[in-house]
Amino acid sequence: MNKIKQMFELQQKLNDATNGTIWTEGATKDGRQISWLRCIYMEAAEAIDSFNWKHWKDIEGQPDLDNAKVELIDIWHFIMSEAIHFGDTQFAEVYEDMEPEREINPELMVEILEKMVAAAAGANVDKSQNALYEITGIFFQALANMNMDVPELYRRYIVKNQLNTFRQEHGYKDGSYVKIWDAVEDNVIAFQIMEEHPDYTSEQLYKKLEEEYARIS
Repeated sequence: MNKIKQMFELQQKLNDATNGTIWTEGATKDGRQISWLRCIYMEAAEAIDSFNWKHWKDIEGQPDLDNAKVELIDIWHFIMSEAIHFGDTQFAEVYEDMEPEREINPELMVEILEKMVAAAAGANVDKSQNALYEITGIFFQALANMNMDVPELYRRYIVKNQLNTFRQEHGYKDGSYVKIWDAVEDNVIAFQIMEEHPDYTSEQLYKKLEEEYARIS
């Protein structure tokens, strides 16, 4: 099975557990309306902040490429969710063998992310638009520009998928979950585990998260 198909299946499972199977109709099991498009453009805006675009501060600052990659993984969660909601999960498989660029271009990255914000926000306002395919194409352009391929997307997605599952199962919704572990955000810890144990299965990663969380509890 190709990696993109596997990620769609994992996203379906996560969303079912988090929001109830009714989520595909556009609302959670608690009756809250879902806007995956808004999720996409808000995360894309956060990704832009990973780059030193502000002319009035930190002029010599370097882009936070690690954080940009984390934001891209979050965006991918929401793109897949919108695709499942829309009813087409196979179209993205054409990107399975995409080739990354050799060098990261920060200025181009900001432009790509701005295109994503515009496409997602526009479609969220004008419900007659279907921007799913355009947004997905922009996403894989961003991925390539960040020198990432689908295998890296898959590895990073597994980390965030398991972390999101872990959060939900440890009180994220009721506010009891502790997101900062020994002064470090759980995102950082999870990706550090991936770097130290690149061959971990999703089950092994989840178990390691439990061990780390128990240590700070």
